[in-house]
Parts: sequence; C-alpha cells; structure tokens
Amino acid sequence: MNSFIYKSGIKFLEIYLNVASLVGNEKAKKAKIGRGFWKKDLSLIKKNKVTYWIHVASHGEAIMSLPIIEKIINKKDCQVAMSFFSSSGYENFNFQNNNFYKFYLPLDKKKNCIELIEFIRPQILIFIKYDLWLNLINECKKRGIPTLLVSGKFRKEQWYFKYYGAKAREILKSMSYILTVDHSSEKLLLNNNFKNIKYCGDTRYDQVTESKKNNISLIINNPCVILGSSWTKEEKYAAEIIEKTNDINWIIVPHEIQQHKLKKTKKLFGENSSLLSNIDLKKPIPKVLIIDEIGILSTLYNFSDIAFVGGGFSGKIHNILEAGIKGNIIIFGPKIEKYPEAKLLFNKNLAFKINNSKELKNTIENLLKDPKELKRKQNKIIQIIEKQKGATEKVWEEIEKIM
Repeated sequence: MNSFIYKSGIKFLEIYLNVASLVGNEKAKKAKIGRGFWKKDLSLIKKNKVTYWIHVASHGEAIMSLPIIEKIINKKDCQVAMSFFSSSGYENFNFQNNNFYKFYLPLDKKKNCIELIEFIRPQILIFIKYDLWLNLINECKKRGIPTLLVSGKFRKEQWYFKYYGAKAREILKSMSYILTVDHSSEKLLLNNNFKNIKYCGDTRYDQVTESKKNNISLIINNPCVILGSSWTKEEKYAAEIIEKTNDINWIIVPHEIQQHKLKKTKKLFGENSSLLSNIDLKKPIPKVLIIDEIGILSTLYNFSDIAFVGGGFSGKIHNILEAGIKGNIIIFGPKIEKYPEAKLLFNKNLAFKINNSKELKNTIENLLKDPKELKRKQNKIIQIIEKQKGATEKVWEEIEKIM
C-alpha cells in the first residue's frame, strides 16, 4: 500500500509505542519486546499442516474467535497461528492446544508483512472485528491468500469512508469477504459500493454458555450486584451508594488485578469490604467482596442478579453477553454506540445506561423492588441471547467456500 497517510500513521504509532515503552508504560514495553520474538513464539509451528492465521487486537476479540478456533482445531491436519496487537490480549488468552500458537504482530510495514507471510505460509488470514492492517491484506492479496473479516463493525465516521480513505477502501474491497456483525454495518458498506459483504452476526453469542458449573462456591444471602471488569468510574459510583443500599451484596471484579490497585480499591470500599483470598468460603460473603484472582469473572456472574459492566464511560465496554447469559440484568455507562449487543439489550429494556451514582442507585432499586419482574427480565435476557446464536456456522460456511 502506498498511501502516505497510512504510512505516516504507522510511523507515528511506532514512535508513540517506543516513547511509551521508554517512559515506563508496561503494556507498551511488553508488546515491543514481544514483537521482536514472534519467530520464537512460532518456532514449533508445523510446516506440513494447513495454517489458519487469525489476527485479533486484544483479549475480547480473541474470545470472539474461540468458536472458530475450535472448528479449525477439530479438522484433521489443521493449526491456528493467532497474532495479537496488545500485550494484555497476548498474556491473558490462555487457550491451550498442540495445534495453537500465539504471537505478537509486528507493525504493518511491507517488509514485516512479507517476512511474516513467508514464515507462516497461511492458507487464509482471518481478522476478528477490527484492527485491519492494510499492508498485510495487500501482501496476502498479491499471493492469492484469502483474507476475511469476521463480525466486522463499521461506522460512517471512520477514516475509511473519508475522502482520504479511498486507498484503504480499495484494499478492503479486495478482501475475500467482509462478514458484518450488524445490519447497519452491512448497509454502510453497500452504500459505499462494497460487493464482498454479508451479514453474519456476532460469534460471541455462540461462545457464551448458560452452564451453571462453577469452580468456586459462594454463600450469598441477599440480592447481588457485580461490578464486572470495573474501572475507576464504576468503582467510584458504586462506592458512593453502597452504604445507602441495604440488604444487597456487592462483588467487585477490577479490570486490572495488581496489588497497588487492589489496595486502593480496598480503601475505597472501606471496612465492610474483604478480598476473596481473605474470606472463609464456608460463611456468607461480606457486604463487599473484592476479587483478587484472575479468570473467574464469568463464573461469578452465576451468583449475581445485576451486572454493572465496566468500560461504558470510555466507550470500551467489557463483554456483557457472559453476564447476560447467566441471567444478569445489565447496567453500563453511556458510551455504547460501538456495541450492537449493548444497544440490542438496551432497546429491549434489559440493559440500562447510567451517568452518575444517583442513576446507578435508582436503577438498582427499581430492578430489585419487584422480584417477580426481575426474574421475568432475567429469563428474557437469556432468551434474547440464545436467539442470537448461529453466527459461527454462517462464518464457517464462508471460510469453507474460500479455502
């Protein structure tokens, strides 16, 4: 790709990441180091197997790809090479299989793309949701390697659809297929003369499960609100109302579980809070339980009635489906425009936007004042999510067509 704007963007990104790494940004530092060792991560990849290359930005997109990974792994003589842009995605996605390999994706320079393609020798390159690297797509196109976008989400304000995005649109139109997560993305692409598109839906609906199997047991005697993957703002608003909400248990699951941050969270919620590692699981949990263990959020949703899901104030909402499928009514901050699943549940009156602690308190109290109505909503949210399943089969059908 010869677009000066895109080249400049990649160069600026490289400078930014280098500076961030130098000034102590741990994520940037880890990613920079990791990008230098991608060959080591892929050293055991088998040259005699069919390689499906899947690229994701971070952990959330990796989770979206799980149903597809499982389809591939179940095929004879097939393997998956999964590239990550972020360090949190690379470190926290712990799928284990002898035919699965993960690595950091080097920056999208032509030289890097050629080296990657020649080393991996993929039969297909699959992007999940976004994080489309245009040089990589272009180099695959030159070599006859199919490229596919799964659960793509597009908005008219994206740079692809501006006058300076003409070259980018040309490359996206050259992809084998763009499978959209919603009909609004499909319509937008059609209006921009894309022919390689099809609505398929969101594979995350296929990934979440209503299973009640737990690897942890909690005794909770009151209605329970969980803060799922909470950031500062969610925790602040919750802390402001906890003393005003009687006979409610709270479970706080911070987005990042680090000792210095846990100490601040514990101080914020005061003497009525305890860390999971410090409680007796044979007794009822305290009013506020702070989770200091990684990887159990999905299980914890089995114990709660309402989930206040993090990221809604920054426009980066954590997965609400894994909370909804367990029967949690959802609450989040106001920035949900990028999330079709959030808008779907909001429009069904099964999810609620709040802007401050007063709205949070009122929403929780309104939901809990009528247990029968709460139960009806909880059953309804499970039904809605179940009805949305099926995207994986549609996606897999298109993958099989172009392989």
